[in-house]
Amino acid sequence: MNGTIKETDQRPGIVTAISPDEVTVQIQQQSACSQCHARSWCVSTECKDRYLQLKTHGRSFSIGEPVRVVARTSVGRLAVLLAFVLPLLLLVAAVALGQSLLQLSEGGSVALALGVLTLYYLLLYSQRQRLGRRLTLRVESLAPHHE
Repeated sequence: MNGTIKETDQRPGIVTAISPDEVTVQIQQQSACSQCHARSWCVSTECKDRYLQLKTHGRSFSIGEPVRVVARTSVGRLAVLLAFVLPLLLLVAAVALGQSLLQLSEGGSVALALGVLTLYYLLLYSQRQRLGRRLTLRVESLAPHHE
């Protein structure tokens, strides 16, 4: 990692369906321990097929074509921040606020935290179009000069 904004994460995939402006790409999602030498004996190793619908941006693809799905590293970081880090911080802050400042019972603090999380996820949902423009993945052909 060199710290530039152009860092990317790439995953190989296969085109499984085509529509006029989108393709469906099958990728394999592997657990963090998939590279472990003991994975064949471990019950926690998991590998799942995921299907992504991606815009083609005028490029043509064919079913069964090997492709690569590319995302800027900053996209992944923002997604993790929005999906995991901020909700956790809001949850902890709401419970702490409910118990210390508002002097609520534990149940009341939990209810407050759930209310805050509900508002947060409603806000995210209302901003889905804007976030969708920012959190994008790109599909590229593995064949040279494929258009």
